[in-house]
Amino acid sequence: MNLFLPPSQSEWILFVSIFVAIGFFIAIAEFLRHAFHGSPEITRKLVHILTVVLIFFAPELFISGIPALLLALSFLIVNFAAIQFGLLKGMHGTHRRSYGTVYYPLSFFILVLLFWDSAPFIISVSILILALSDAAAAIVGENLRHPREYRLTSDKKSYEGSAAMFVTTFSIVVAAILYYDLTEAYGGMIMIGLSVALFVTLWEAISSKGFDNLTVPLSAALMLHYFCIPLAQHNPDQMVAAIGLALIIAFISLQFKFLSPSGSAATFLLATIIFGIGGWVWTIPILTFFITSSLLSKSWKARKKKLDAIYDKTNKRDEGQVAANGGVAGIIILLWYIFPEQENLYLFYLASIAAVTADTWATEIGTLSKKKPISIVTFKFVEPGTSGGVSLVGFFGSFLGASMIVLSGWVLGAQSISLLVAIKIIISGMVGSVIDSVCGAVLQVQYQTEEGTITEKAMHDGKPTIRIRGVRWIDNDMVNWFCAASGSLAMYLLL
Repeated sequence: MNLFLPPSQSEWILFVSIFVAIGFFIAIAEFLRHAFHGSPEITRKLVHILTVVLIFFAPELFISGIPALLLALSFLIVNFAAIQFGLLKGMHGTHRRSYGTVYYPLSFFILVLLFWDSAPFIISVSILILALSDAAAAIVGENLRHPREYRLTSDKKSYEGSAAMFVTTFSIVVAAILYYDLTEAYGGMIMIGLSVALFVTLWEAISSKGFDNLTVPLSAALMLHYFCIPLAQHNPDQMVAAIGLALIIAFISLQFKFLSPSGSAATFLLATIIFGIGGWVWTIPILTFFITSSLLSKSWKARKKKLDAIYDKTNKRDEGQVAANGGVAGIIILLWYIFPEQENLYLFYLASIAAVTADTWATEIGTLSKKKPISIVTFKFVEPGTSGGVSLVGFFGSFLGASMIVLSGWVLGAQSISLLVAIKIIISGMVGSVIDSVCGAVLQVQYQTEEGTITEKAMHDGKPTIRIRGVRWIDNDMVNWFCAASGSLAMYLLL
């Protein structure tokens, strides 16, 4: 293990030299920006590219991983302080407030921890993709006179910029396979390049506020590790099939308006990870959640029409809703990818999906109740659609939803699901649903319109609403994150 091996004197000297060189790049960028009134965006990209030239060779220059970790940690702290005090705009200045320059060293830090000893080439290639592909996207997108723009999140992107990122990433991956002599990957070199490029490009498209500096290198590293490292649990054909299935699901969902464009992109990424890593055993439960919940959300439209003014999100799920419902499940399968011997992770995964399914079914089926719901906190009658409102019909829907997930998990994973475990998963799912209701009643932000209607929306009919309770940053998506995490935590406590 060389990751935490004490560095030699020559390595410390090299570390200081690289640190000074990067500082020199930043100083030059600041000077050029002030002297020629250049765009902070251009100088920022220049610093990124010059910096990556240095850190690209870090795994080959250092034996110990400590200098690389210290380098990343140092610039993480410096960049965060610079943003807070409005300094070094030539390094991080953009047209929007962004922590991208903080995510940049953070991603390098994570990559060093994960791959320094096992696959150091992944560190270099992933950082190279971040620097060159992201720069290519920015240069192309920002220098065209009339780029074709789109917006999946708060950031504006261009089709031309995304195409440039795809082509650049593909080229880097193919070149890396040849440069590092990854003979195991030669047979599918083109397919690997296309797969990594598509996966990374969509991550960049859906990331905002500089978050792509974290998602791009880490998603590239995941794909490179899966395709290029020959391990028993790696099945390249399965990953390619996962990409195909994810594309079909995303396209159909978009056509049937189950998902918004951003929701379709997020679903593609999540489905690729889950099916590619876990196969059908892990895919069937979350697919069951997605299909049944989407169909339920489209049902009884007339009855739910009056709730549109209350709910912040529509029945077309966006990327926030996809992440809130499937994010915990995605994190768990990534943990299983790293620690495949931990079989209980599959049970925590099922419990997480059972929780969001129980919550969704409780909400959708609860609308059929002819009686007003009762607040789970005050036990008083509240209007339908009020956060924290529950009913017997809703609890029955919650039980059905959790049971459906257990059944879907039992079909292919029966060897690990006994009757007792199945009951615990159902209980965990319902606990998550209850936690969702409690958080919705106590923590979720609530607004009031001029007409006195309680709503989850900060804007109603083009007019700002007034916050009357709850924590401003805890919206319905955040409450769903709590729900999913609570299901897994409840299962952990029950085992």
